[in-house]
Amino acid sequence: MSQIKKIDPKNTETINFGALKIVIERDATSVTYTFDGDVDENFRHAEVPRFGANQINFVLERVNNFNSVGIREWVYLIRDLSALGSLCFKRCSVTMVDQINMVPDSLGNGVVESFYAPYACDEHGETSRLIVTKDHAKGIEGNIAPEMTCEHCNEKLVFDALEDAYFMFVVGNISKAS
Repeated sequence: MSQIKKIDPKNTETINFGALKIVIERDATSVTYTFDGDVDENFRHAEVPRFGANQINFVLERVNNFNSVGIREWVYLIRDLSALGSLCFKRCSVTMVDQINMVPDSLGNGVVESFYAPYACDEHGETSRLIVTKDHAKGIEGNIAPEMTCEHCNEKLVFDALEDAYFMFVVGNISKAS
C-alpha cells in the first residue's frame, strides 16, 4: 500500500511506492509530477491522484529503472492524465527515453521538452547531457546527436548509443513540442 504524506494539503503531496517516490505540486495552471526511483511492481497507478490542469508536467531525470509491471502501470497513468490536460515530459532520464522508444504509449498525447542522452569521454568515462528538444530539433530529427564537450577536460564527448534508435521517439514529437 502506498503512503501519502501531505506536505501542504493545498499544493504539494508525496506518495511512496517502495523504491519510487512521486512528488506532486500544483498551482493555478499546472500540475507537476516528479518521479524519483524505480517504476516497478510496487507502483500502482490507481493510487496516484489525478489533477486536471492546462499543463501536466512530468519531471523524470531520477527515473532509474522500469520493469514490465511498472511500464504497464505507467501507461495506464499516462492514459488517464492525457484526458485531463496537455502532458509535457521534462528532463527524461536515459532509462525513460529507452522506455519511450520501446513503448510508444509511454507519452500518451504528450511531448518531450527535454531529455538526457548518453555520452562518453575517453578520459573521464560515461556521462549524460541534457538536451532541450526545441534547441536541437533539426539535428535530432535527422538522428544526429548534438555535439557536447566534457566539463572536466573540454574534449568532445562521443555519443554513447545508436542515434537512429535513441532518437526514435522524436519522430512526431518535435512538431508537437514547438
